[in-house]
Parts: sequence; C-alpha cells; structure tokens
Amino acid sequence: MRVFCTALLLCLVMTLNAQERNSLLWEISGNGLQQSSYLYGTMHVSKKIAFHLDDVFYEALLKSDMVALESDPGTWLESDTDRSGGNYRQGYGFKPKGFYSRAFQFTPPTTRDIAKYLSSDDRLVNNILYRTNEYNQNFEEDTYLDMFIYRAGAKYNKPVVALEDPEVANALVGRASKNAMKQKPDEWLQKKMEQQGLAFLMQDAYRERNINLLDSIDQAMYTEYYRKNMLYLRNEHMANKLDSVIKQARVFAGIGAAHLPGDKGVISLLREAGYTVTPLTSDATDKGKALKQGLESKVRKTALQRFTTEDGFFSLNLPNKLYPVKLQDQATYVAPDLANGSYLVVHRIPNYRHLKATEVLSLEDIDQLLFENIPGRIISKRKINKGGYPGLDIRNELKNGDQQRYQIYSTPLEILIFKLAGSGDYVPRHGNPIFESLKFHTSKTPYVSLQTPYRDFEVHMPSLFHFYNPSSFGDRFIEGYDPKSKTYFFLKKTTINDLEYLEEDSFELKQIQERFYQDLNLSPQYGELQENRLTSYAV
Repeated sequence: MRVFCTALLLCLVMTLNAQERNSLLWEISGNGLQQSSYLYGTMHVSKKIAFHLDDVFYEALLKSDMVALESDPGTWLESDTDRSGGNYRQGYGFKPKGFYSRAFQFTPPTTRDIAKYLSSDDRLVNNILYRTNEYNQNFEEDTYLDMFIYRAGAKYNKPVVALEDPEVANALVGRASKNAMKQKPDEWLQKKMEQQGLAFLMQDAYRERNINLLDSIDQAMYTEYYRKNMLYLRNEHMANKLDSVIKQARVFAGIGAAHLPGDKGVISLLREAGYTVTPLTSDATDKGKALKQGLESKVRKTALQRFTTEDGFFSLNLPNKLYPVKLQDQATYVAPDLANGSYLVVHRIPNYRHLKATEVLSLEDIDQLLFENIPGRIISKRKINKGGYPGLDIRNELKNGDQQRYQIYSTPLEILIFKLAGSGDYVPRHGNPIFESLKFHTSKTPYVSLQTPYRDFEVHMPSLFHFYNPSSFGDRFIEGYDPKSKTYFFLKKTTINDLEYLEEDSFELKQIQERFYQDLNLSPQYGELQENRLTSYAV
C-alpha cells in the first residue's frame, strides 16, 4: 500500500508538472489580492499559430479591468522621434558624381511614382496595426496577438498599461544584440536541428504551449549576456510593474512567451513575490469562437477631433492624431485608429510644374492609373471639388471584403492622396464624417511671413504654399505660388557635409548654382559674391 501511495503521489506531481509545462495562460492570485489577474505568453506575429486560443483566454480577457502589454501601442508614434527621419545622402562626406546637384535636384513625379502611392500600403501602418504579409494573408489573422489584446481592451475602454519603459527596453535589446548567439548551439539542439529547422522547433514548442522547451532552446542558442539583457533584466522590470498594477485592478497581461519560463522568468519572479501562479487551460469550443468574433466586430465609438498639418494647408476631423512619418521632398502622414484597426494615410507630392518645363500630371492622367493601381475592385468613382481644387473620390473593395476610400486632389503645387482603410464595412459606415470635414487653408492676405521655431530664417511667401518640415530635423523646403500674378517662389535649406575638401565659399556657391541651372536646362548670369552670398538669374 505504501508503494502504491508513493507511486500515486509521484504520478500526480508529474501530471502537475506536465500541465505547467504546457500552458501559455496563467492565473495570478493570493498575496492579498481580492481578485485574480492573468498572464499570457504571446508571439508578436499575426500567424495563426499564435491564435490557438482556448475559451478561458477570451473569458479572462473580457472579465479583466485593465490590459497590460510590454509597451503601449498608443504611445509608439508619440515616442518615435525618428519617424520623420532625414534622408540619408549617398556619398555623405565625399565627392561622388552629383555631390553638388543632388541636394537641389527637383524631380517631378511620374505616373510610376503616383501608381506606387496608390497601390502600396504604408509599412509603418502595417507594422503597428497588422504585421501581415500580403503573400500569406490566407494563413494569418487580421492582426498580431498583442494588438488583438490591446484592441479588446480599448474597445471596452479598459486602461492599457506598459510594463516596460520603452527607452530602457530598447537600450537592453540593443545591448543584447551585440553578443547574441553562441558560437554553436548546445549539442542536444544541434542533433534536433539535424532533423528539423530551428524555426519549426520553436513553433512546435509554442504550438504545444511548452514554455520550458522554448526556454531550453533559447538557452541552447544564445549567450548568457544576451539572455541577461534580452530577458532577465526586462523580466524584473515587467514583474515589478505587474506586481504594482494587479494590486489595483484585475489585469490581463500579454508579454512574449520567452519572458515567462525559467528561474528568472516572470512566473518565478511573481511566485518569489508571494503570488500563487497557476496554469489555466480549457477546450476551444464554439463559445470561444463567438467571443472572438464579438471582439473583432465590436467598433469603439471615438469622438472625432480636429487635426491639421504643421503648415496648416489642410485640416480634418479624426479619431486619432495625424502623425508625420516623412517630411522631406514630399510629406506622408498617418492617423491610425488602433482600437478599430483602421487608418488614414495622406501623401503630399510636389508637382514642380512651375519649376521644371515638363509635362505635368493631370487628374485625367491619374484617372487612367486607377484601374490597375487601386487595390481590389473599384465600386464607385466620381469627380469632386473642394476649396477650389479639383479631385477624384474612389471607393474600392478588397478580395477579403475590406473596403477603402480614396480622395485625390490636384493643386497648383501638389498632388494630395487621402486613403482611409479599415476592416469590413468600417469605411462606408464611419468614413463620411472624416472626408466631409476636410478643409483646405484659405487666407485673406496674399502673402505671409514664414519661419522655423528656431528662427534660422524668415521669408515672405504667397499664402498658397507648402512647408512640410518647419520644425523636425532634416532639410527645409518651401514652395509658394501667387495665382494672381502667376509668380512662383521656392526656398530650400539643406546641409551638405564635405569631409574631403574645404573649398572657397565662392567656388562652392557657384558649383551648387551651376548644377541647379543645369538640371533646369538654363544658362545663368552671376553677380558678385557679397558676404557669403551669390546672386544669379536665368531667363
């Protein structure tokens, strides 16, 4: 009898350990908590492998009062100071062909350029909202798991908490990458990899919810230096933050699965802090499917707010801020609605019609591009006019049923493309108030004074102008047009780094202007150099 009892006890312990090794969802209780919180190990991908989710996953997510993630997606564009980054110039600091001409070269957009703007999705938007691959969409969900958790919380107005300081986390990840891989994997993993690739081994471990095996693979592949910076230190930060927030509310936390297991994993750290952390599993039934469908179909109603570009050329009502993501020779803005998975993207493309004697793209030319370059099926197309600028309004539907809407405008200085996209019928249901609110700037005075916040220059320009980048780092470029006198102006300020030679100012100034006139096929006349200023003209 004693032998039987001992064997039975051993069997129970092994069963419990096996269950613990094969779970991604964990319940956090005890240590004075009034209600349980939950911890889930995610994959930061949209592949279906990340969405083998039991009923208990959706139940825990819905009954939680707060969502916690490694970082808050709602702050990503706010904290990304490099989103409007400057252009890297080929040949920086040297004298390759075009050193003087490249900075002041103006290339009108071609039909191929406009086609690319119409057909391409913004990579930044995809990285934030979806992380999907156009070639694998039939094998992916609408978004990645972390964003699915975020949306579930946001749609029910649940607070979202970041478990890490993004600057600290980025520093640790950067530090880890400096000494990441072992010279060769541990012997047991080498034998495994002879039969199956590393990616498949890790996918199988995640699919089986075997977080301890994931940790063993990680330990066999990576140095302790890497694991300390990528995992251990970050685990401490996340566990400490989680310890704080679960005392205030019932929390559903989603973090990368690699952060859960091991002696220095978040599960162990929470247990050391006095909490009881137990695995949760259940069947995946039609109940869970219905809960998932309900989360995906729910739309968060957000009050629209007025946003405008920094140069004030247009404004419109949006559910989220309009962020500049490129502000150099052309401008791109995005306004993602994270909760609903929709976004507006705006491209402003200078046409240079007054500067270069080339054939200018008209709306009729752009109209000819739509059939081949608007994704999916065009539902409707009509001519429009707003603020005196002619345009086109296009509605289209993708093969997966998602609908989109474009508005394209032509002004004396620019081509503007507005694109609104979302899941299913979100755009036809919620897009009208956005497009109807669009207004272009008008001025009662024919000319305005423009300057940067740094007051490095001040210039008088016609009130019809664009100034993409008045305050971010990088080049400054202004174009202005006076329709009454048919007069065109431009100003461009750029930094050219010459690390090889130090030429005389007179030589540098003349070389730059010569290359500029050559690009325009003009023969200039030069004045005298006066205080580092060279004046020229051409007819």
